[in-house]
Amino acid sequence: MAPIDFITPVEEYGFPSGPTTVISGRTRAFISSRVMFVGIVGDASKVVNTVSPDVANAVTIEDVSVNGAGVRWFRLSRPRGNKFKVQAKDAKGSVVTSFEASVIELPKGSAPMEFGVEPDDPKHPGRVNLRAYAPKSDADYIDTKMSGIGYHIYLGGFQVLCDGMKTPIHVPNSLVDLNLTKAEPIDGKVYDTLEQANEAIKRAPAKANGVKPFAYYRGAGGAVIAPTIFSPATTPRIIATFYEARALYAAYLQEALIGIAIGVAGGVIIRVILGRILRATPSDRKPPRGATVDPPPPRVVSRLRDTSVDLQKKDPVRTVEVLPAPATYRHTLTGDVPPASYARIEMEGSMRLSTGVKAHYGEGVYAWPAGQRGVGTYIDIEVPAGTGVETINVGGQCWVRMVPPEGNKLPVRIVGTNMPQPQIDFGRKLVR
Repeated sequence: MAPIDFITPVEEYGFPSGPTTVISGRTRAFISSRVMFVGIVGDASKVVNTVSPDVANAVTIEDVSVNGAGVRWFRLSRPRGNKFKVQAKDAKGSVVTSFEASVIELPKGSAPMEFGVEPDDPKHPGRVNLRAYAPKSDADYIDTKMSGIGYHIYLGGFQVLCDGMKTPIHVPNSLVDLNLTKAEPIDGKVYDTLEQANEAIKRAPAKANGVKPFAYYRGAGGAVIAPTIFSPATTPRIIATFYEARALYAAYLQEALIGIAIGVAGGVIIRVILGRILRATPSDRKPPRGATVDPPPPRVVSRLRDTSVDLQKKDPVRTVEVLPAPATYRHTLTGDVPPASYARIEMEGSMRLSTGVKAHYGEGVYAWPAGQRGVGTYIDIEVPAGTGVETINVGGQCWVRMVPPEGNKLPVRIVGTNMPQPQIDFGRKLVR
């Protein structure tokens, strides 16, 4: 039986992705201003019941519910004191595994700068090596990590496409100031959340007249470092690319394109639209720089937007599209009698929208991407063109919420299943 251990990403203080290292029985330096992710491996039998510090209130621990490759991840922040142990305990309260955290409290410098911990030096064991750190120079800074901008008029902002991330990051209009050219960070700290960063701004000393204060925080589940305001002063690459995306969108709006994005890698412009790809031709007109009159959004887009909720407080990343052609998704049959559910869907040619407490992110038919594995008894359903599809990403796990333009049923056609034929036949008899 494999031992149960604590692990952490090799890239210190990084989001739980990439290589990891075992830290059980070891001591880890923990800078007070940073966030640490630790995971539990080897617990196939789910022995671990709680994860907590041995000293009350020594650190804030959150189960981030990011599960993959047999790892259960936790987010550690706001460490206090000098040292404490993080312990994984079973249902009886016995310690299964643990590691020690050595807290490093750093005073704020006069400039916006923090400090990081360098890797251990084998020649000087036990010595902590620090390095100066500025969030804007971090490889995770969103303006550095940006590879493209997605824009259309129904987003209420724009999307940032980042290297190494499959899902774009939504930036709402409330976080954008296109006219801001003078801004200074209040300090060099990277706050855990946008709310904490905004609270810190309120408490910070006032800046010179005409200078906008801002702060840094971990966004998109910790995957990037972002400023509290996106502007020419804080994210110049993003704003410049946003202007180009918006201009191109205006040029092709009359051709009923839903959205457009510009890739900036290598200086090559790549035009991507939701639903199909626009291939540039020599006859393409130069995009105008003027404003356009925004037409009302399609009914199905408004419906997804107006019914969006977050009952579990998971702060999901959402993207929306209107299907230009039929598409296939995988739906798990969760009813009390799956064969009957199969037969009823087959007979009616539609599925009722989930509502209320069962619809954690809003009304709709919920499904997985096509080909998703490990989802129990499923049916592959084909949905028609015109269906509104919202892709929901929580901690790297994705599924979709689908609605029709009108009504409480979504037309579907079953095109595949892993249900045995005898069960299908039984279900058909029950429905008849």
